Amino acid sequence: MKSTFLRVFLVVLFSNMVVVTIGLGIVNFVQDQDEVSADLLGDVGVTLVSTYESSGVGALEEEAAKYEKKLQGSIFIYQENGRPLLRPLPRNFRESPDSGDPMDDGSAQASADARRSQFIQVIGASNTQYLLVFRPLDKAGPVSPWAITLLSLLGLLVSSAILAYWLLGPLLKLQKITRLFGQGDMTARVDQRLVDRNDAIGNLAREFNEMAGRIETLLSSKERLLRDVSHELRTPLARIEVALTIAEDKQGQEVQQNYLHRIRNELHELDELIGQVLTLSRLEAASMQKEQIKVQPWLDDIVADVQFESQLRGISIARTGDAPKLLYGDSVQLRHAVENVLRNACFYSGDNSRVELSSDVVDGRAVISIKDNGPGVADEMLDKIFHAFFRSSSARESNSGGFGVGLTIAKRIAQAHNGEIQAFNRPEGGLEVRFCLPV
Repeated sequence: MKSTFLRVFLVVLFSNMVVVTIGLGIVNFVQDQDEVSADLLGDVGVTLVSTYESSGVGALEEEAAKYEKKLQGSIFIYQENGRPLLRPLPRNFRESPDSGDPMDDGSAQASADARRSQFIQVIGASNTQYLLVFRPLDKAGPVSPWAITLLSLLGLLVSSAILAYWLLGPLLKLQKITRLFGQGDMTARVDQRLVDRNDAIGNLAREFNEMAGRIETLLSSKERLLRDVSHELRTPLARIEVALTIAEDKQGQEVQQNYLHRIRNELHELDELIGQVLTLSRLEAASMQKEQIKVQPWLDDIVADVQFESQLRGISIARTGDAPKLLYGDSVQLRHAVENVLRNACFYSGDNSRVELSSDVVDGRAVISIKDNGPGVADEMLDKIFHAFFRSSSARESNSGGFGVGLTIAKRIAQAHNGEIQAFNRPEGGLEVRFCLPV
């Protein structure tokens, strides 16, 4: 933390020093270019006054022309009564002197900025006072305070951009890696260049990589445990099934037969649950066989199969939308996910109801929506229904026979395709489950 603070402090200090130095340098440069030393102007003033007093105005004008050329500016001399000896200053001090004046050859115009003019008092013979005004030529235009301010602001922007990039660049990389890890990419790690930094950002990067490694190990252990337990459970289940078959072949009381039938149903449910757990553990490994899917005939087949299963209950499934044309993904796993949701919609809609399946492309993503007319789900449970083994109270009361794994499998399949699945309560009643997948 101390190292990070010191770096930030030094960068800010250096940036401010650069901006101030540039501003002062420009001001000093302009002043140094324009100003003539007061001693030199004093000597010039004494020489010109002496020339005027000894030889008159004509000699003064010739001598002044030489000094103007040498000093690269305009010279104005006034007697103590205010009478100009060479030419008067312009009435508007920001105007240039009269170009028709014999002292002005038109090759360069003097600046009329009073701020840049210099004033020297000269004492002549008999203590007569004169005022010499020197104005430098406007060579490249004066640098205004606005220009200096703009240059200073530009320096601040550049230094701030460098500081922001230095600080935010690594944080944005950390954010990207964190997002990938949160979306299920257990191999996402921070770049080694950030890990090697000897500051707070480097410490954060190292701690993130350590945390990600521990979480990946825990999840891998959980997946192996689920697979191993599920496989091991199926062996005694098979033996119980054989023993149950033998027991049913024996003639027994009707009550015994009912118990045996109940045991067989429970065994079938347990076997189905183990199968779903195995499917869930395989999806954690994201072992997908992806290919191009022709979406519309693929959806038509799904609707036809579920419609056939639901025809005895009088449920109709409406298909709308003809986009997208193609998807890239595992057709078997995606079919399993969509079928699962569609079967749930048919079950909760009740007899003689209508279910709608629509497909469209929104913002470059394929959207497959399944809408039913069932009781819906409490708003606070909309996210929880995608958690493993979660079932709302309404699902329990309806004796659906599910295990709360189907929607979790659908979510894992969508995430394995870089997509997502969401549930919404419809305003007119019922639930809408929406798949969003990249086209």
